[in-house]
Amino acid sequence: MNVLSNANLKAHMGRPLTPEGKFLTLWQPAPDFIHCCIESRGCRYSHNYGACIMCDYGIGRNLSPNELKSALYSQLLPHMNETNILLLGSYGSILDESEISNECLTVLLDFLKKCKVSTLIFETHCESVTREKLGKIKEFTPKGTQVVIEMGYESCDQFVLHNCLNKFLDLKVLENAITLTHEMGMLVTLNVFLGAPFLNPADQFETTQRSIQWAVDHDADSLVLFPANIKPFTLLHKLYLKGIYSPISQWMLPILLQSLSEVVLERISLSWYGDRKNFYENGEYPLIPPTDCDNCHEVLFDFYRNFITENKGIKRKELINRLLKYPLKCNCRNKTYDNLCKSQSRYSENEIFDIISNL
Repeated sequence: MNVLSNANLKAHMGRPLTPEGKFLTLWQPAPDFIHCCIESRGCRYSHNYGACIMCDYGIGRNLSPNELKSALYSQLLPHMNETNILLLGSYGSILDESEISNECLTVLLDFLKKCKVSTLIFETHCESVTREKLGKIKEFTPKGTQVVIEMGYESCDQFVLHNCLNKFLDLKVLENAITLTHEMGMLVTLNVFLGAPFLNPADQFETTQRSIQWAVDHDADSLVLFPANIKPFTLLHKLYLKGIYSPISQWMLPILLQSLSEVVLERISLSWYGDRKNFYENGEYPLIPPTDCDNCHEVLFDFYRNFITENKGIKRKELINRLLKYPLKCNCRNKTYDNLCKSQSRYSENEIFDIISNL
């Protein structure tokens, strides 16, 4: 086990368990969009390797089929009449049997068969994507419902994956999962991360640009951009407390979006851009989202709301250009531009090892 894994496993110690009886966590990012997270023992990679250093969806226990069925009908069903898009996940990978048993997956799919939604999204690791799993989903999916497989990807940069994020991802396995998903008549969404530690802002920006292009070149139907949130009980949080990592600027995201073509902009969704201040139940351990200030916060969030509801690339480009020309009373935007122009070499693998070893 490497030094990043050991350090992240230590950082996870003491994190609160899911409150007893909270089998589902529901989040509504848009009026017709529900994100449903099912309680589980947690990501297998988090248990075994402490990965990823910025990630913590929580830790709980696996549900029995009866517990899941009861929760779905009592908590989720009341929202289904207004829902067109349903995103389903767990604390790691919803298609991983170490979290969601085959029996529980059958219960879930049987429930979904009775629901009328236009889009079903399953959030999973690419290693969990098999012909058997996708075939089972297809068997239960109501006619006319589009199935999307959303996979964690984060970066195409092997140095960033291994040395900055501690993510155990074989890009060839991801490519095969994309191909298989398309063969089964389903769409693919890939998650891309902005703000990896041990990189300067210009490097964070450039590697994310390349990662978006890799996803497009490898036939991802859509992408979700995740700007870094500093979550408690993660190694990223420890790096922040030690002054080794700083929150990224909120302005990095729209500046990044401006660099994309109109065609690519139509494939982009945004998540965790600062709209979820608290993750843990009692708010005792708040997230640290990308930074802005009182003068530019509402301007940015008005932009996000408009960007999310607008689907056309040309209109999205207009929104971005308008935002980046908007007269501000603060220096946040200009400071971000300045930081993105500063070229510095990234930490070496040995330097990262030394930093983590001395935490």
